[in-house]
Amino acid sequence: MGAEMSLDGLADVLRKVDQLGDRKARAENRMLRAGAKVLQAAISEDAPRSSYAKDHMADNIMITNISTRDGIKRIRVGPSRGDNSRFFYGKFLEWGTLKMAARPFVGPAAARSKKDVFNAMKAEGEKEFRR
Repeated sequence: MGAEMSLDGLADVLRKVDQLGDRKARAENRMLRAGAKVLQAAISEDAPRSSYAKDHMADNIMITNISTRDGIKRIRVGPSRGDNSRFFYGKFLEWGTLKMAARPFVGPAAARSKKDVFNAMKAEGEKEFRR
């Protein structure tokens, strides 16, 4: 699942993106990736980290490729229910299990960083207008 957020207020930027013509798809993708990187950093800050000297889930928060569903572009950040990577246990921490209460770190990070994600996407969109 990863973090999912809806950013209201990007309407003005998106109207300008529509005017880019052939560059529109590329601009949208760059905006999504810019926001995803900010969210990835926020999730990484909140992710649990062990005291052992090893690779940590917090340093390996995934960003998916951009996909389109129902005409809406999406990018997912964080663990997903189908995650089978080395850091698969992130999904158990986020949503819990039958025997373990959830200890969410993605949702709170997404809520806390929503404004920063918005600003990163807006800044990237504005760069596209100047090109």
